[in-house]
Amino acid sequence: MQNLPGVAGDSWLIRASPRMARPDDAACPTHRRTALRPLLLADPAVPFRRPPREEFGFGPLFTALDLLEHEGWSVERVREELRRTHGPFRGWGAPVHPAHLAWTAHALERYVAARTREQAAAAEAGLPETKPVKQPWTWRTRRTDAPDARGARQYEHTLWGRMYASSDGRVRDLWLPSMGRAKTDRPDAELGAVAQVMAFGAPTPRRKQRAHPPPTATESARLPRLVRVFDIGCADGSVEELLSADPAEARQRFRDDAVPAFVTAATELGVQPGESCVDCKAIAGCTELKRAPRLWGGRPPTPARQRRSVSAWDLRLYAECPAQYHLARRLHLNDLSAEDRGARRGRAVDAWLDAEHADRPVRGCRDRATPEPTAVRARAGLDDASAREAAGMLAEHRLLCPLNGLDADEQVLVQHRVTAYVPELDIVVLAVPDLVYTHRGRWIWRETKTSARPLWEREALLHAYPQLALGVLLFHAGALGDDPRRSWVELEHLREGHGESRLETIDPGRAENVDEARAVIAGLSQPLLNDTTYEPRTGRHCHGCQARTWCRPGTAYVTDHPRPPSPDARTSPRGDAPPHA
Repeated sequence: MQNLPGVAGDSWLIRASPRMARPDDAACPTHRRTALRPLLLADPAVPFRRPPREEFGFGPLFTALDLLEHEGWSVERVREELRRTHGPFRGWGAPVHPAHLAWTAHALERYVAARTREQAAAAEAGLPETKPVKQPWTWRTRRTDAPDARGARQYEHTLWGRMYASSDGRVRDLWLPSMGRAKTDRPDAELGAVAQVMAFGAPTPRRKQRAHPPPTATESARLPRLVRVFDIGCADGSVEELLSADPAEARQRFRDDAVPAFVTAATELGVQPGESCVDCKAIAGCTELKRAPRLWGGRPPTPARQRRSVSAWDLRLYAECPAQYHLARRLHLNDLSAEDRGARRGRAVDAWLDAEHADRPVRGCRDRATPEPTAVRARAGLDDASAREAAGMLAEHRLLCPLNGLDADEQVLVQHRVTAYVPELDIVVLAVPDLVYTHRGRWIWRETKTSARPLWEREALLHAYPQLALGVLLFHAGALGDDPRRSWVELEHLREGHGESRLETIDPGRAENVDEARAVIAGLSQPLLNDTTYEPRTGRHCHGCQARTWCRPGTAYVTDHPRPPSPDARTSPRGDAPPHA
C-alpha cells in the first residue's frame, strides 16, 4: 500500500488502543489512519523535544502507583516523595508543576481508598482478590506473509489503565482514571475493544518505540472467566463499574462494537483540519491545512518545542494565569467546583442559539416565537432569575439575528472550526466562531457574547475579545473565504434589558485593523510560547479556577479576598461563558 504524502516507513503493522475506537466527529481520517500504523514516520522527520513541564495529567499518578503496587512503598512514603520533589518525579521525565504534584497526592489517596472499598465489596460477593499486574495485557495476531485488504500483516491491540488479576487468573480488572468524577459510561466501541484485550490478551513486555513486535500471536496459559472495567474519579474517589463480562461476551462485544469502528479508523479517507493536526505525522504533505506564515509575526521559542495548538481561549486563560492555563486547560485538572451563574446562563443562551441556527431550512430568529423563561429553565436547568435573564437576551437576539431575511442558498455554519498552521512557530491555530455565514458573496464571522455589563467604551474590541482579533487574522490569511475585503467580523453583545444589546462590525480588509489584531495576538501569544514554568498569577479569576484546590497561591488569594456576593460581581466583564473548546 502506497504511503501518503508526508509520511515514510512501513504500514504492515496496525496497533490499536481502545481510544481509537471512540466516535469522534472532529477527528481527521488521515490522522487516525496514520496513527494506527506505528511504523510510519513523518517525512521529513520531526525530532523529539522534551516539554519543559510534564504534559500528561496521569503520568505522575501512574509513577506513584507503580511505587505503591510494584515496589512495595507505603502510601505515606509515596506522598513524602511527592512533597519533596522539585522537578521530575523520581528523577526522569519532564519537571512536574508543584500543583500537579499536589493533585497527584490527592488523587493517590482517593484511588487507594476506592480500590480498598471495591475489593472489600468483591470479597463479600465471593470474588477473589485481584493484585497489580506489572506487564500490560496485549492481544496480537500472527504476522502473515501477505497483507490483507487494509495493507496489514499483523494487528496488535493494547490497553491503558491500571491492571489487576486474581492469583488463579480467573478474574481480571482494569481501572480507568478520570480527572473529575467517574464516568458513568464510555462508548460501546471502546468497551468492546477493552473487553477483547482483557479476555484474550497476555502480559507483554514493553518495547522501544517503533520496534517490531514478535511475529507470533499472543498466548495466555490462563484465560480469565470474568473481566471487569471500573472508572474512578480522581477528584472525588467515585467509582463506576462499566463492564462485567465473560470471554464469550467480550468476544461478541468486540466483533459487534469495536471491529466496525477500527475498520473505519484504519481505512477512512479524507482530511479534516483541526486539533488532529497537532499530532499528525502527515502534516508536511497535507494540502487541506491552510498555511499562514507570519500570521501575527511571532518569534519561535528557544529552545524549540513540540508542535502545539493555540486558540483565543488559550490566550485568555494564559493572560489571566499561566498556571491555570497549564493545569486546567492542558492537564484538565478538575476540582468539581460549580460553574458560576453567569457562565451557566451564557452557555444556555449559546446552546439555544446553536440549535435555532442549525435548523434547516434556514430561518431567522425574528420569525420564531419569543422564548419564555419557563421554556429556557426547562431546557437548560437554570434557576428562575438566570432563566429570566437568558430569555431577555434571546429576545434581544431576535432583532440582531444574522439569519433574518437570509436567502435560502446562502451558507450557514454553526460552531464551524477554522484551522491554520503557522510553520515558523510550528503552531496550529484553532478557532470556533459561534456562526459563520455568507451574504451575497461575503463571508461573515459572528461571535455572540452575553453579559450583565455594557461594553466598556474605553477598551478596543480586539483587545477585549481576542477571538475577534484572531478572526481578523484568519480572514486576512485566507483561512476562510478568498478575499478579506469582502468579509466581516461581527460581535453581537447581548444583555437582558430591551434595547441594551449591540452589534459591532470589524472590517478585516482594513490595514489598521489587521495591524491592531496582530499586535493583540502577538502580545498575548509570545509570553505563552516562551513560558517554561507556568507560575501562578493570582487575581479574581482564582475564585473560578478548577485547579485552585491544589494551588497554594490561589488558595491563599481566595482566603484573603472572599468573592463578592453580587451575581454581577461574579460575571466576567468580557462575557459570561468561555467559547467552545
